[in-house]
Amino acid sequence: MRILLAILAVLSLSTPASAQLINVDIDISKAQRLLEIACSGAEIVDSEFTASPVVQSQIDHHQEFGARFSMENYLSGLRAMAECKTPESDIFRFKSLVEKRALMEKAINHLALNRDDLIKRVHDNLVPYVPADMEFEGKAIIAAASFSCGGFSNRGMFFIDLPCLAPDIEGEYEAIAQLITHETYHAIQSQFASRPMVSKEDVSTDIQAWDYMFHRLAIEGSASFVGDMRNIKGDGRYAKYSRDVAQRSFRHLSYNFRLLGILMEAIGNDPASVKARFPEIYGLAFDGSFGELSYFTGHQMTAEIVHSFAARSLPCLLAQPPENFALAYHEALADGDNLEKSENLPASIVEIAGRLSKERTTATDIDVCLGEAI
Repeated sequence: MRILLAILAVLSLSTPASAQLINVDIDISKAQRLLEIACSGAEIVDSEFTASPVVQSQIDHHQEFGARFSMENYLSGLRAMAECKTPESDIFRFKSLVEKRALMEKAINHLALNRDDLIKRVHDNLVPYVPADMEFEGKAIIAAASFSCGGFSNRGMFFIDLPCLAPDIEGEYEAIAQLITHETYHAIQSQFASRPMVSKEDVSTDIQAWDYMFHRLAIEGSASFVGDMRNIKGDGRYAKYSRDVAQRSFRHLSYNFRLLGILMEAIGNDPASVKARFPEIYGLAFDGSFGELSYFTGHQMTAEIVHSFAARSLPCLLAQPPENFALAYHEALADGDNLEKSENLPASIVEIAGRLSKERTTATDIDVCLGEAI
């Protein structure tokens, strides 16, 4: 039966029903517009910004950090910047466009000059790891007034924080390409990947907690693999930080695998208190303040799965219940042709994945995704 399923999978994966169409735009126009306004003495027409979905999305994101990140304060900052003044309360960081105008102009021009290359890099990174019939239109916006070093996503848009990257834009270039790749892959995943049983805030049982952990392992691990930061060139502030974090995590990857096992076991040790304990358990595995260690565990697991079962097995697995990602990795290790950093999963994780799979009301078969190994 497995051989038959595998052969059928090969046929179905190699003959897509429709052509793949992945377009990711790099929008530099908003940054160019702010640069044009800076120190120009121009009158600000409020409606240009209040009616802009891009500005609305950015402010909506920033307001998670406080009511002061309002449209009124954004417009006030614009008016000060137009008069070549730094806003009194520069919460949106218009300062860079006033006091470091030449640096910001150089960065914007560099990205504009290399826009087509950047788009191609992101496209080429993504294409092998999305469904064969996928159609996706995305946009990364270069934000010249922002305070989130690296970037952020909101309302289907991804923003790159230019003030943080401008001091060494050449040294940040590869990091920018990988950052856009990572975040765009998340946007694509949202269209085809399975979803957790409940949100993180609503986790209240061991089954829900395991499901959520496996889901993040697959989703974040695969995005980290597709937008790999380990060997990027350049020593810009963000590039160096991202590369160092990835390389450090891979140096102690064995620990990361063991930690994930301990955390998964901890969920089952006291099911009655899962709701209270889950935020801390999840944080140790995935929060940035702890180094996002399980991102890199999932990264290595993705690499091993792709190594054994080909690139197109990845989107197939991501569409299935998330424990199948772990079970596929376990099966990939069994072929004996393993990558250097790949380690056996703790037995507890394999057992938990099997238990979770049995809890599903709808059965799935990972052999459908792994058939290209035949």
